[in-house]
Amino acid sequence: MITRTRAIRLPAWAGQPVEKELGGWPVVESFEPSVGDCAVGLTDLSHRPKAIVHGPAVQALGLMNPGQAVWNGQALVGCMKPQEAVIFDLAGPMDADWTDTAYTDMTDGWVLLGLWGPSSLEVVQRLVTVDLEPRETEGPVFFVTGSHGIRVQLVNLRGATPGFIISCVRSHGQNLFDACLRSGRQFDLKITGQEAFYDWLGGTSPSRKG
Repeated sequence: MITRTRAIRLPAWAGQPVEKELGGWPVVESFEPSVGDCAVGLTDLSHRPKAIVHGPAVQALGLMNPGQAVWNGQALVGCMKPQEAVIFDLAGPMDADWTDTAYTDMTDGWVLLGLWGPSSLEVVQRLVTVDLEPRETEGPVFFVTGSHGIRVQLVNLRGATPGFIISCVRSHGQNLFDACLRSGRQFDLKITGQEAFYDWLGGTSPSRKG
C-alpha cells in the first residue's frame, strides 16, 4: 500500500492530533484537548476520494446545468460545465471504483477542506466574491471560482446548519488552508478532526437535489 503525506501543515495551537491510517493516508480523527463546540470548524478532508467525470456519465449522475450540485448520501457531485463534473466522495469506501474511462481520479492531486458551522457562511464570503446563496436555485450549489488567486471548487451544502466543501490543487493547498484561518480568525474558527466534521454532516441533512 502506498503511504501518503498530508499536504496541510497544522499549526501547534490546534492541539495534539489524534491520528489513524486510512487507505494509506494519515487522517486526523480529533485533537487533544477537545475543541468542543465552535462557530466555525475547519477540517482537512484531503484523504477522501475525488474525481472529474466527463461525457454522458455526467447526466447519469443527475446533473445537467453548470452550478448544479447533488448530495446522494455518500458523495457530493457538482457540475462544472456541460458534460463535466466533479465528485467529492465523503462517505463511501476509500478505494473508490472509478475504473470507467469517464472518471479521472484526482484524490492525490487535490486537497479538500470542510468549512462548517453557524458562522461558516461569513468566513467563506471573505474567501470568494460569488453569490453563495443564489435565490433561483434550491439545494446544494456548486461554484468554480477564485480565492486569493487560487482556483477553487466550492460546494454550498445548504443544510440545516451552514457548511461548505472547498477544493484546490495540492500545490496550493497550504495557501488555501491559511486563507481560511485568516478569514475565520474573528469568528473563533477552530481546526477539527474528521470526527467533528462527520458529527456535523450527520446532523445537517443537506438537500439531496440540486
